[in-house]
Amino acid sequence: MAGSNSNTNKRTLRPDGRPSQGNTLRPLACELSCTHRADGSALWKAGLTHVLAAVYGPIAPLVIAKENPNQGMVSVVIKMSDQGQQQQSNNQTLEYGQFLHDVLTACIDVSKFPRCVMEVVLQVIQSDGSMLACLLHAAVAALMDAGIDLLYMPVATTCLVVLPSSLDGTKKKKSRILLDPTSAEEFEDDDCSSVVVLVNEKNNPDAILGSHTFGGGVTLEDLLACVQVASKACHAIPAFFRLAMEQKVTRESQTLWSR
Repeated sequence: MAGSNSNTNKRTLRPDGRPSQGNTLRPLACELSCTHRADGSALWKAGLTHVLAAVYGPIAPLVIAKENPNQGMVSVVIKMSDQGQQQQSNNQTLEYGQFLHDVLTACIDVSKFPRCVMEVVLQVIQSDGSMLACLLHAAVAALMDAGIDLLYMPVATTCLVVLPSSLDGTKKKKSRILLDPTSAEEFEDDDCSSVVVLVNEKNNPDAILGSHTFGGGVTLEDLLACVQVASKACHAIPAFFRLAMEQKVTRESQTLWSR
């Protein structure tokens, strides 16, 4: 009987130990101002996915032809670790960079920085799923640390949509949606699953600032289900941004008055 209960418990848990029901996020951790040469930096951890972000600027671009007299430019550079390079192709890295560039350009008040460039360098230290969301959150945390004004605070949510594999009579089974998937979950059923990344706005969780889908695509019903999951889950990220900033201010104030 004890062995039976143990097997039942294993079946109700996801590979990283989270319950299969309830759609919970992995443990988060964030450290601000972790590099000294950058204007702003952040180490963002979501489970075993770790990203180090550094922001340089606003500064004058090295190539004058890239200047925009009306607004600032956002440059995103993604560097993969050896482990990450084995899992992510160069084309996908470029795709990540373009998506992040579009989202960050829409969220930063670029009109305040004419003829300047803001370079966001993202170093993937460890990759274990939900990479695009982790890259965005690391970038936003570093931008906040650099004191760059944001028109909107983007919050990314990753949903794994596992398509039903069989029919139950005449009724089709609903797709299974897993929040914040790990690499094992993303690559487990590559042929019958898709990863949907939704970027919401902090003050209006129902407003979608951007979306990106990997895999064969999802139906409208599955997309709406992902939007519903995202609107509930995205409240946790801004609260964590606030906590990380409060810890930084407390740490700096203690250092300032320690003598």
